[in-house]
Amino acid sequence: MGNKEWKGLVYYVEYVFAENLIIDFILLYITGKLIKRIIIFKRLIIASMIGALYVILAFYIGREFMTCFIVKFSISVLMIMVAFDSKGILTNIRVIICFYITSLIMAGIITALYYLTYDKLTVNAIIMSMFTGYVALHFFFKEIKDRIAKHNYKRTVNISIGCKTKTFRGYIDTGNELTDPITGKPVMVVNIDCIRDIIDKDIFCRIMDFYENKCYENLINEGNEVNLRVIKYNTISGSGESMVCIVPDEIEIINNNSNIFIDAIIGIYPKRISKDDYDALLFKKVLDWELETENGNFKTC
Repeated sequence: MGNKEWKGLVYYVEYVFAENLIIDFILLYITGKLIKRIIIFKRLIIASMIGALYVILAFYIGREFMTCFIVKFSISVLMIMVAFDSKGILTNIRVIICFYITSLIMAGIITALYYLTYDKLTVNAIIMSMFTGYVALHFFFKEIKDRIAKHNYKRTVNISIGCKTKTFRGYIDTGNELTDPITGKPVMVVNIDCIRDIIDKDIFCRIMDFYENKCYENLINEGNEVNLRVIKYNTISGSGESMVCIVPDEIEIINNNSNIFIDAIIGIYPKRISKDDYDALLFKKVLDWELETENGNFKTC
């Protein structure tokens, strides 16, 4: 077996090559999984061989030249281009960033493991720590993705009742399938405190009295300035509940620079809907209407 002496230590080239081949393969595999790329093992092996060969050449050609940033970065880009069939500059930048984040986190885990095992670090321990890091990274990227998706489902809502308008934040809940049984219109659930300023004080008190005492007689009468109704719905536990609804004059949904006017009714919820920064639950049909608007097929109400 070939060997190379450096700073008084003897390194066997075959071992160094094999270790770096395995580590680079795992790093590329984890990167591909995290960014959901198609894994082609033949390409990953070739890319890993490039990385392992680079380490060997660094010993023979000279560490100062081979370890400078430009050379190391160029090798990593070459490995990524060989490993993954990524098209487009932005896609490649995304893959490179993910690869470096993975490498840095794995290096941190290995360093911590090195000190915890009192310098008795084996290849098996390194591989196990890398897969442990993969699990941690998987949940980390999933959390980021969920947060981005949650942000994309938030909308600005303008509700008009009579001559008054209220603006607040809403969240598209794809599980909200509540509809008015009479008209079939979807129901947007709103925290009552959000619309307290645009409804009469007497109506507000009667709505709260309904939720506290289930008094239908005081809620609905001919003198109401707004159109009130009560609908039944089932909770997750299966128990039937009642919700007071208001038919507004206008509902506008704003998403960035686009807006649509929807035909829906407002379901009033007596408590705070969420601890986050939204006060209304929209429905999945809003996404369909926004898509139709982009295609020019949606008619404003």
